[in-house]
Amino acid sequence: MEQLLTPRAALLLAAITVSAVDGDLDSNEVAIINRLDGFSATADWEFAIGVWDDTPMDDCMILVAKSLDQRQKRICFANLVDIALADGSLHKSENTLLSAYAAAFSLDDNEVERIVDVITLKNDKAGFFETEI
Repeated sequence: MEQLLTPRAALLLAAITVSAVDGDLDSNEVAIINRLDGFSATADWEFAIGVWDDTPMDDCMILVAKSLDQRQKRICFANLVDIALADGSLHKSENTLLSAYAAAFSLDDNEVERIVDVITLKNDKAGFFETEI
């Protein structure tokens, strides 16, 4: 299999697509991307941004899928779900894109459900804050 992007650049490109699809780049989404890239502008980041600027969304997804092995696809998908849920809600456009990535990555429904369940649980902070009476 020809690898068109480094795995890190593929992960970052996927993260950019999910962050941008709802038209609102949330600070929580940026924090996750920063964590993925080590909090610095790397060559992989610059390359991913360049691809994003010049490539239609569907083609970005294909490039990402071709550049990752199956384990990396699962890890990438978990990070994409985390980014999509970072602002506390899943927008329709994010859900559509996540479904497209799941298909492009050949993830089965059970695997997608497990990943979404874990990330949803991870992001649920309701039990840690007092409610007003």
